Amino acid sequence: MVTSTGKLDRIAFIIVSIVVFLAPIFFVPSLSVPFQTGKAAFILYGIALAFALWCIARLKDGVYSFPKSLLFVSAGVLALVYSLAALFSANQGASLSGQGFELGTLSFFLPSILLFLMVPLTARSQKDLFFLVKALIMSVVVVGLFHLIRFIFGPEVLSFDIFTSLASNIFGKWNDLAVFFGLGIIMSLITLERAELSKTMKFIVYVALILSLITIVVVNYSLVWIVLAILSLIYLIYELSFGKKSIYLGARMPYHTLAILVISVIFIFAGNKIGGVISSSMDISQLEVRPSWSATYEVSKETLKENPLFGAGPNRFSSEWLLNKPTGINTTLFWNVDFNYGIGFIPSFIVTTGILGFLAILFFAGLLFYRSVKALFHEGSSPTSRNLVLTSLFGTIYLIIFSVLYVPSASLWIITMAVAGLFVASLRENGSLNMVSITVVDKPAASFISVLITILLLIASLSFGYFVTIKLISNIYFQKAITGINKTGDLDVGAMAIGSAAALSPSDVHFQSLSELYLAKINVLLNDKEISQAEAQKQFQDYLSASIQAAQEAVRLDPTNYRNHLAAGRIFEAVVPLKIEGAYDNAKKSYEAALALNPESPEIYLILARLEVTNKNNTAAKDLITKALEKKGDYADAIFLLSQIQISENDLTNAIKSVEAVATLSPSDSGVFFQLGLLYYSEKNYANAVLALERATDLNPQYANAKYFLGLAYYQVGEKEKALTEFTELETTNPDNEEIKTIVANLKAGKAPVSSQVSPEKRSTVPVKETSTKEEI
Repeated sequence: MVTSTGKLDRIAFIIVSIVVFLAPIFFVPSLSVPFQTGKAAFILYGIALAFALWCIARLKDGVYSFPKSLLFVSAGVLALVYSLAALFSANQGASLSGQGFELGTLSFFLPSILLFLMVPLTARSQKDLFFLVKALIMSVVVVGLFHLIRFIFGPEVLSFDIFTSLASNIFGKWNDLAVFFGLGIIMSLITLERAELSKTMKFIVYVALILSLITIVVVNYSLVWIVLAILSLIYLIYELSFGKKSIYLGARMPYHTLAILVISVIFIFAGNKIGGVISSSMDISQLEVRPSWSATYEVSKETLKENPLFGAGPNRFSSEWLLNKPTGINTTLFWNVDFNYGIGFIPSFIVTTGILGFLAILFFAGLLFYRSVKALFHEGSSPTSRNLVLTSLFGTIYLIIFSVLYVPSASLWIITMAVAGLFVASLRENGSLNMVSITVVDKPAASFISVLITILLLIASLSFGYFVTIKLISNIYFQKAITGINKTGDLDVGAMAIGSAAALSPSDVHFQSLSELYLAKINVLLNDKEISQAEAQKQFQDYLSASIQAAQEAVRLDPTNYRNHLAAGRIFEAVVPLKIEGAYDNAKKSYEAALALNPESPEIYLILARLEVTNKNNTAAKDLITKALEKKGDYADAIFLLSQIQISENDLTNAIKSVEAVATLSPSDSGVFFQLGLLYYSEKNYANAVLALERATDLNPQYANAKYFLGLAYYQVGEKEKALTEFTELETTNPDNEEIKTIVANLKAGKAPVSSQVSPEKRSTVPVKETSTKEEI
């Protein structure tokens, strides 16, 4: 007979299983719900509900049973240290929940640790554990079928207006998909080699294996192939040596594992060629960028000088990156990327949680590896329990490796913790871990304390569910506002929706957006020719006041985010031409505050230079441009602004002489030749412009703006085919740039690329956004 507490525990286990099964699959098919926030909220609801039911069951029976293992202790230590790091964070809001339960936030990381504990606490038998394995394999099948259909029929199928390309997927990032299906291969292999399966289940496992292999081939993430090769080799050696019987005694060769090993090795050495053909044929293009080991080390070293014990705070790697990014980053294509993590999730702990947090995660991960190695050579109590141990063991090692070498999405980290919990539960069923049971019945003092703690935990779990709901609704309001503005351009409706989002769960991002929105309304107002002067003046004052207040609130909520200071500066800069008292000083003060938080940014120096141009101080502007170019020598925007100033001062001759001298001294600096080409172009010396810009593109073939003006210069000297070639290449690398599309169409039609009334060299910003193609720096 099943007791009421047994029913509660059973329901808790079912909820945990649903979370594990749906974590890779679940999404809300609406543009109004942020994809990752919706997925994270579902996961958090499930964990909170399962834990609440477990607490109620303990209140009813008074029996607390758990595996006797240091892994549970290490998980508790990790949770405690992570919480303390969030408490001492310079921005507690970002560390607690961020914008929407990002992986590094306390509100997501702590429940993931809780899930690790809940799996062995709720899975009470081998049948339960095998059910979890089957849930994971079925999840692999569902995700695999979803993407196989899209691979075959194109991204328009099953897009839900969200997945607009083949690289966009229901799991997370593109490489996450490969990592997840790598887990699918490992679990399928060991299940096929070890488990006694029905015909139906064997068919499903084979389907999971084939779908996993197909998807990994399409994604072709080299690190997955390397890790798969290593682990499949280890498992192959294990099976041949310690399998059901040694191969020397007649055991069959584990052909599935051998096949995966061979395929992995082939893709390790030939993956780029094969993957390139597949990507080209399927028109798949994706870029995932993260810092290198050396860059992560440099940031970690500098962070520990200021915050050695608890680091900068969870979810705050980007702040430390901006303050301490290594010299030379600005020479790469990723100079303006605000990285949220280092080379991997676990290595980032030393920045976000300090020495204590890093030691805590190492203690936890180290114990998992130690128990894995120890369990590998333990005989086991039964073939079923041995199969469960090996499946979860290799799955845990695989996922922990990727937590070190990669930054998983929220779904992948949840699967990591669930599989690690499955490993602990399998060790218990295998007889490698003992159970400890504490009964508080008939023990008044112990009963009082346990009931008090359990009730507090129950209240905390229910309160957390409410907190998740409020945060989710706030994010929905905000997402609706952004989507609505992009679709209809209705700024008033957008302001109301963002205001609702901020009222529910205030965030600096909300107020930053409100500030920008009111600034946009000011620009609309200034171009409105029908409104009366009195009404325009009143609305102007209202919008300006609202914009300033929103920016100031953003700064108050997170003074460590340089973007908040930039938003405040933009408001004051916008009204500098109107001679409003204090506008210039306040803009400069805000921009300098942003620079203090992001001192290596050439962009902020350029923003300050533009402010000086607006304030009609070209001398100060040129000094600031010089500083920007010291940070990034080929900074096209800065060079462009400098050329504009020189043109406005009618100093082309001296400017050209100066740049020619610099080019002589720096013959490998593409930025110098770009500037020289611009000046020649402004002087209508198109032949020399071609020579200079050709040199710039030879030195840096991806210098988009140099190619843009080279195309114009080619046209001016009569090389129309070369001009078309340059702009066609630009159109390929910048498919969303409407101006380039128009130029290509004009050239194909035999027309001039731009109107004769337009002076491209006098525009306010560069025509093309520079793009990147590398994965790491």
